[in-house]
Amino acid sequence: MGQILSLPIVQKDSQKNGDGYLAYGFSCMQGWRTNMEDAHAMILDLNGLAEDSEARDAIDDDGEGKGKGSLKSDDHIAFFGVYDGHGGAKTAELTGIYLHNLVKYTKAYSQGDFSNALKNGFLNCDKFIWDRAKTEPDDSGCAATSAIITPTQIFCGNAGDSRTIMSINGYAKPLSYDHKPLNEGEKTRISRAGGYVEMGRVNGNLALSRGIGDFEFKRSKDLPPEEQVVTCYPDVIQHNLDFESDEFVVLACDGIWDCLTSQTCVECIRYGIYNRKPLELICEELMDLCCAPTSDGPGIGCDNMSITIVALLDYTKNETLDQWYDKIIERIESRIKNPQSTTYGPISLPYDELYKQMFGRNYSIGTAGDEFDDGDMGDGPGSYGGIRGYRAGGEDDEGDEEGSEKRSGSGGGMSMIDFLASGITSENGVIYLDKNAPQSILALCGMSSVKEEDEDEEDRGEAEEEEDEEDEEEEKKDDDGDDNDDNEQQNQQQTKVHKKNQIEELEG
Repeated sequence: MGQILSLPIVQKDSQKNGDGYLAYGFSCMQGWRTNMEDAHAMILDLNGLAEDSEARDAIDDDGEGKGKGSLKSDDHIAFFGVYDGHGGAKTAELTGIYLHNLVKYTKAYSQGDFSNALKNGFLNCDKFIWDRAKTEPDDSGCAATSAIITPTQIFCGNAGDSRTIMSINGYAKPLSYDHKPLNEGEKTRISRAGGYVEMGRVNGNLALSRGIGDFEFKRSKDLPPEEQVVTCYPDVIQHNLDFESDEFVVLACDGIWDCLTSQTCVECIRYGIYNRKPLELICEELMDLCCAPTSDGPGIGCDNMSITIVALLDYTKNETLDQWYDKIIERIESRIKNPQSTTYGPISLPYDELYKQMFGRNYSIGTAGDEFDDGDMGDGPGSYGGIRGYRAGGEDDEGDEEGSEKRSGSGGGMSMIDFLASGITSENGVIYLDKNAPQSILALCGMSSVKEEDEDEEDRGEAEEEEDEEDEEEEKKDDDGDDNDDNEQQNQQQTKVHKKNQIEELEG
């Protein structure tokens, strides 16, 4: 875990936008970390961006990306990316500035081959930052998750442990898989490249096995980029859109996923939609939900946080955002009326109740600034691509209590089962469970093992002292009793002698 502040910075940089195809809300927050190292890119019209000559010139000299293809300039192509930096913010910032154009300028993109466009774009971005690092040395890296959304398809490219999911009728579908060193395929590549995995980390250091940057793990000159100890090469998942069931897409860094499972995240977002909260406000309140009340413990809830929610509007019906809300709410109400039906997924508990389940404390979501503000906190540095804005937090909608009574019986925060399940991965038929320290389990339950043990020890010490004092008093009483018995015997003996003397005098 990185360096931690004495109080979290809970001010948020939020934005929203939309068109006839998509609407999104985004927010990011520095939290407990000493620096904000996340970055992002939210682009509704990738083809409409101004020319970026620096990015175009960075494409390999073989002409890739400069040819004309079947893609038309007026085709609606949106791009979303969340980049979780580590070891510094530089790599994440550069990725946020350049990756989308480095994808756009590939030959594959011009031909409408978005899967290979993402793969080549990630490779180009890594090389672009590597070339800059020769003159501007930097050891930072970033996990990168991104999505190209067309009117009919979604293409998600992911390298690292940020994550993209989507909601289909209220059920989470993964559009990416976390790249962790303990995954069998990742571990095999690491070993073949001359690295090793120790304590769940690459060479005992890096907690993710793919990402942009981290060039100290990419120094095998005889190996291509895809086979390095740590590679930037992304997995790409394609999804064909179906507006009869597809609802929204979520991209977020692991500051969110450390606290919420994919399904719980979907249920939380649908709870916000059910209460007609704006998408950017739902993002803000999910970050409040995931922000730990204290930096003690295993570090869950103490990371930078970035999250975006992308509403998938049915452009074939000219669906507006309000109509999209109506559609999702209708599905939720159908589930509430028929809780045994699995046609539509549930919504979560109210955020306040989830927070108590997760951290063992009562807390009103939407008032994070009041909870932590010491009167001297400044704005966080934010991240590239965001419209800087501050929301101090507001009251939840007045209908929350009513919504609580109507909600489905399933869903909820991170239970013990969810906590363990969130650490389970499967690779090539092998199941892996990340083992957390006992303190993690206790922290999840709202307990502090060290403090309670100390208190128990103090209680035991006080009890023992009281018992000792009682024993001493009993012994003192016993001693006093013995002394009294001796005195009585002595008095009786003296009385006998005195009477004997009196008798002798009378007889004499």
